[in-house]
Amino acid sequence: MPPRSSKKALTLCLFQSLAGVLFGWSNSEGSGLFNMTSYQNRFGECDASGLCVLSTTRQSAITGLLSVGATIGAVGSGTVADRFGLRLTCLIFIFIYLIGAAIETSAMQTYGQICVARLLTGLGVGATSGLVPVFQAEAAPPRFRGLVTGSFQLCVTLGIWGVAITNWGMSSYAGDVSWRVPVGLQMAWAVLLLVGFVLSPESPRFLAKKGKWDHCRKNLANLRGLPMDHPDIETEMEEVREATRKDHEIGDASYLECFSTKDRILWRTMIGVFVQIGQQITGINFFFSYGVQFAQTAGIDNTYIFQIILASVNVLFSFPGIVAVDRAGRRPVLLVGAALMFTGQIVVGAVSKAHPDSKVAGDVLIAFTCLFVASFASSWGPVAWVVCGETFPIRLSSLCVTLGTGANWLFNLIIAFAAPQIQSIIGTGITFVWAGCLALSFTFAYFCIPETKGMSIEEVDALYLSRTPAWKSSNFKASQATSQKLASEKAYARSTHREGEQGKHSQYTSARTSAEGGASV
Repeated sequence: MPPRSSKKALTLCLFQSLAGVLFGWSNSEGSGLFNMTSYQNRFGECDASGLCVLSTTRQSAITGLLSVGATIGAVGSGTVADRFGLRLTCLIFIFIYLIGAAIETSAMQTYGQICVARLLTGLGVGATSGLVPVFQAEAAPPRFRGLVTGSFQLCVTLGIWGVAITNWGMSSYAGDVSWRVPVGLQMAWAVLLLVGFVLSPESPRFLAKKGKWDHCRKNLANLRGLPMDHPDIETEMEEVREATRKDHEIGDASYLECFSTKDRILWRTMIGVFVQIGQQITGINFFFSYGVQFAQTAGIDNTYIFQIILASVNVLFSFPGIVAVDRAGRRPVLLVGAALMFTGQIVVGAVSKAHPDSKVAGDVLIAFTCLFVASFASSWGPVAWVVCGETFPIRLSSLCVTLGTGANWLFNLIIAFAAPQIQSIIGTGITFVWAGCLALSFTFAYFCIPETKGMSIEEVDALYLSRTPAWKSSNFKASQATSQKLASEKAYARSTHREGEQGKHSQYTSARTSAEGGASV
């Protein structure tokens, strides 16, 4: 049971994790909608006989435009937040999301209306996915920060699971209700998130940056659930003042600084960007954006049930991933996860190509696709965000994380447009493409991502500045502690030696003085 001073901030931060539901829901809703007859009749292309089909080009556009908006929202929201504050910026982009969702839900027969709607919802999803973790990092009590970060990723998986269940439930209906309900429900989650931010105070550190110290103290006390004159508030205010003073001395952080070679910032930015790209090129969003279509290509009968199974596995195995990252470490989880995902994709592709119409082969395909999803959910799913969040100095963290988030959405966009076209040519052989990407991700993780389990931000800085190879980094903290211990022992030995020499010298001086005194007598 958290103490009273943690309850309010913890509740607000967990409430804000609903942004993850928007992320998962919006990114995965198309997989079921594209297979609904009513949706195809309204937004597909119809031939002379009246048969309407949603082409792969239109599927790519509807899915990809969300990623276009999200990429713009993720990268652009950081600058807006620096000027207007995290809370107000999040409120603005949630409102934009609601406008997009309303346009999408009310669409009649205009394909362009869907495209505009997806672009607007993408702006909202991209901005909140980048800003909410930053807001949570500032507002959450330090001892609960891991729980809060994990809850965001868990909400992403819950959003994917929720839309899979809804699409399956509505697939038995013939009319427009079949697709309007899944699309409309996303507004409910957005309204709840909006309420959460309305009840949240503005970031105390943003107010401090603007010189609004009284307001900063008031909001900090509000978050901690303590009186403004409480000693804990005063202690934290001193930390805020010191951090603000240092930032003012250095000057405002800029995106250009993220690419500086000083303190290996460029290398660290590249790690943050590529770990997010690595998360996308696993192929995970292909299975949740086009999973129904993949199941049809593979010859699976109940495609909606297939999607529910994958989404359920995704939720279930997110829990061991959250635990494993702090117990086993970052590198082992990423490497084992990539190896298992590689195995799953190779087996799925081989079986589906060798026995395309076999029921046993279909069962094997489902089993190894579940292995792939489970491996992702417990490794690259949560750990990519952890690595991205702890790689940078505090001053540049929000900007560098925003770049990583933007890269995530950019590759989501590329996959959204390219994957249906590739699958239309090579069918289930697309899993071999993901397997090749996973081999690259494994190599990148082995040679580039260091082990940072249990390290403070200062220790992470020291690790990068030491230029320790990533594959030797697991011993860095222990070697640093040993080095400090040896240095302390040497310093103590030198000090003891000096004291001994001084003692001998004093004894010699006293004896000499006594001898001289005796001689004079």
